[in-house]
Amino acid sequence: MSDIINIPLNQLTAWKGNVRKTQNKGFIDELAASIKAHGLQQNLIVMKDGKKYAVIAGGQRLKALQHLAKTGDIEAGHAVPCKVTAGNSDATELSLTENVVRENMHPADQFEAFCKLIDKGATVTDVAARFGITETVVTQRLKLARVSPVILKAYRKEELNLDQVMAFAISDDHEAQENVLDNLREHDRDSRTIRDALTENDIPATDKRVK
Repeated sequence: MSDIINIPLNQLTAWKGNVRKTQNKGFIDELAASIKAHGLQQNLIVMKDGKKYAVIAGGQRLKALQHLAKTGDIEAGHAVPCKVTAGNSDATELSLTENVVRENMHPADQFEAFCKLIDKGATVTDVAARFGITETVVTQRLKLARVSPVILKAYRKEELNLDQVMAFAISDDHEAQENVLDNLREHDRDSRTIRDALTENDIPATDKRVK
């Protein structure tokens, strides 16, 4: 491959042989919002295709950039950093590598990262706009980030699933969360059991004592 060069967006086209056939519009919207807020963090890989360049790795980034051009957030000729493949490169293998050989961020890491942004002064609205998600989603993830570190550690070790972590988030009491975790029985660890254990001392609004 050559060094990275800047190619105008309107000279880039999707490669018809891309191995990713199924597109997630929601993800494209999130990616576009992220690029708008932070810029393109990873170059595209392209090959010459007549007078244009076909993108063989980075097709979703291309769609996100095209979306930004369509909405007027960037120019049609916006300079995009690209690497041009050598003529003997296997384009299908490069496309497959782009889509298979990677590891997604663990959800717990994402929860904590959002929390750090808020702690540094960002608002829920800012974070939602910068990552292309709703404010409700940001609020939910922030609440999950504030469960006991012991709960998050168990989640990272796959001893708990996301539904169970969400159940623990019903309480802000870390000590109570940890006590419930310690006393969960192997055959009865569903999210409803966790919620019931954390709210067993709550008085329902319909109780006569409340009235």
